[in-house]
Amino acid sequence: MPGNMGRGGYRLKGVSMAGNANSGRRPDPAFVHQLRGDPSKLGKDALAKKTEEQQIAASEPPKPAWLSDRASKEWDRVVPDLLLLGWVHRLDRVALATYCEAVADYEKFRERIAMENQRQEDAGDVQTFATGAKQLSIWRQLANDAEKRANAAGAGFGFTPLARRTMKTVATAPQGTLFPNEHEEAAARYFN
Repeated sequence: MPGNMGRGGYRLKGVSMAGNANSGRRPDPAFVHQLRGDPSKLGKDALAKKTEEQQIAASEPPKPAWLSDRASKEWDRVVPDLLLLGWVHRLDRVALATYCEAVADYEKFRERIAMENQRQEDAGDVQTFATGAKQLSIWRQLANDAEKRANAAGAGFGFTPLARRTMKTVATAPQGTLFPNEHEEAAARYFN
């Protein structure tokens, strides 16, 4: 409807269609402008500064006391690298704990499947009923569910190849190739 025209082409009295601060399309973040080749014409330096301002500084979330031993080990394994890459913040506590617990569950269920398969071939993967009917064992179903949960939660932290394609690392030291560079080494563990 152009202007302040109502249905059927009738002009509506006293209705302004100008909108307010909440109407219209939201502006794209600065990093989107960088990806698109700077359609905003702000310039490379201005976009880089704006992108940096929009990022939250990395900080280690407090480790939950309720994590299982396996999940706690996974937390200790990934948090240092996530901090170096700038991909974790104290607000990410529950998301990271969800990932760690899912990984712990996956490991536990995979071990149970291996144990059942040693006891009887394929018993950990396939359950056979007295009638001869077969279905995925409960351990395989639980492992599959844990794998899905770990992949979904881990994607937010760059733990899948597709997720890493969209992630950016924090700026590396200017002479990273001449001296040891923890940022580059952490990125190499995930990107190579």
